[in-house]
Amino acid sequence: IGDIENPASRFTVVYPCNAAALPAHFSTASTLLYSQRTLKKIKKLTDGREAYIVPGILSRKDHELAVALNVPIMSGDITKSFLYSTKSGAKRLFHMAGIPVATSAYDIYSADEFVFTL
Repeated sequence: IGDIENPASRFTVVYPCNAAALPAHFSTASTLLYSQRTLKKIKKLTDGREAYIVPGILSRKDHELAVALNVPIMSGDITKSFLYSTKSGAKRLFHMAGIPVATSAYDIYSADEFVFTL
């Protein structure tokens, strides 16, 4: 890959030892937080190197993981990020910023509201 010597040495897969013992619905961040050995391994791998977390849908566990690993997380404030990560939140944000959007409705929480807005 380009001018990188031995690119395979730059890629490491870390798997929490106790993942099978934890509930299947746990997020990756939750699973890592319950695996101290894996956290130590990640800290060792990132020590002295640039590292950061890129979450999918931000959760409090992602934030806890970033604190536990002492690395930044590529996200805004969790309360604001959650609010604007929905379609309704994005439309509300665009409306407040004066950005034109197609005529639509948002913050619909029931079938009755949906029918009423039609």
